[in-house]
Order: sequence, then C-alpha cells, then structure tokens
Amino acid sequence: MKVDLVDEATLATINGRYFGAQMLVGLRIDLVSSLHTPQQGLASARGSMVVQREGGGFSVQVDARSQAEAGSGLPEATPATASGAEQVSVQGIGQIAQIAGDRNRLSNLTRIGFVDSVDASGFNGQTQAASSAGPMTAQVTFLDGGVQLGVAGAGAGLQQRLDPAGGGIVQFGRIAGNDLTGSNSLQLQFVSAPVAPQLSQQLGLQQALESLRALPR
Repeated sequence: MKVDLVDEATLATINGRYFGAQMLVGLRIDLVSSLHTPQQGLASARGSMVVQREGGGFSVQVDARSQAEAGSGLPEATPATASGAEQVSVQGIGQIAQIAGDRNRLSNLTRIGFVDSVDASGFNGQTQAASSAGPMTAQVTFLDGGVQLGVAGAGAGLQQRLDPAGGGIVQFGRIAGNDLTGSNSLQLQFVSAPVAPQLSQQLGLQQALESLRALPR
C-alpha cells in the first residue's frame, strides 16, 4: 500500500466526482491516541473497525483497546479533560491543537489510501474499553456507526472522533504543561469495486467520507 501524508493545505485543494456508495465494498479504520508524561506516565487508546459489503448488507467487526500507567512520581492532579472535539462540526478532516508550556510535542496525523483488501485479524470484538491509573485515563467507544477516543493526564487531553453521519473526522489535542508528548493518528483504508483508473483518480476525499453514511448504525 502506498500512503501519502496529507496536510490541511493539501486537503483544501482536493476535489473530485463521487461515483456512488455502491462502489465502496470495504474499509478499515484504525485510530490511535496516546499521551506520555516526563514521569513515564502513559495513556493510550486504540479503536479499529472493518466493514465489508456482503450481499445486500454489511459485516462489521470492531476492536477496542486501552492502557494507562501512572508512572513514577507523577503528581495526583486532576487530569485535563479530553473534550472539545464533540462541539466541532466539520466536513472532511478537522485538526485542532492548543498548546501552552515548554518542550511539549503534539501531532495530529491522518493517512488515507485505497487497498486491495482489508481484514480483521486479531480483533477482540469489544465495542468499548477504558483504563485509568492515577491521573492517566484512556477510553474508546464505538457508537452510532462511528468511534470516539480520548486520553488524558495531568495537564493534557486528546480526543479523536469519526462521525459518518456528519461526514467528518476531528482530531483534537490540548496541552498545558511541560515535557508532554501527545499524538492522534487515524488511518482509513478503502476497498472499491474495480473501476477504470482515470475514474478512480477523480474520487475526492469528501466524497469518499460521505460513503460512510451508508454504514449501519
């Protein structure tokens, strides 16, 4: 699979023609959010979903995992809430970062590609997972045909939300501290019915996301 890294400037120039949701025969979604503190604290959440067209319907398989470690010497402070993304409505992809402090790092990364097939090997079938240790928390929940992840710790909160009904993806991060590292990553892999190469090249990002509206809720 060839993956192209896409920034906001590139996304703003993408356009094309949508050739019908029936052309989407499978997709895989992988979301991972993680937060690391200088005291070795860790919060991570991962949600994956595979949808494949079968006859006149779809088969859906999911995987939800979370992990939290308090670390050593981490202060028992109230964690920053991983909120804010639920109030943001976007068409396409919205990436939001709020950072205050020194030596912090935050990344929001999205990968999108077309592949020959997708599978759900190793999936645990869980629709939600949650972990906590000291101030570190992590959660993932599948709901309404989409998925939401959140991780938080003292001074930081990250969230990702995929909303098929609205046709949007939001990656959100807030850091107010020092020496914190957070990341949100999302990978979308589409499997489409065979089409002429020139027609495939006309598929725009926005139109591909709108295909998700056909998925079961």
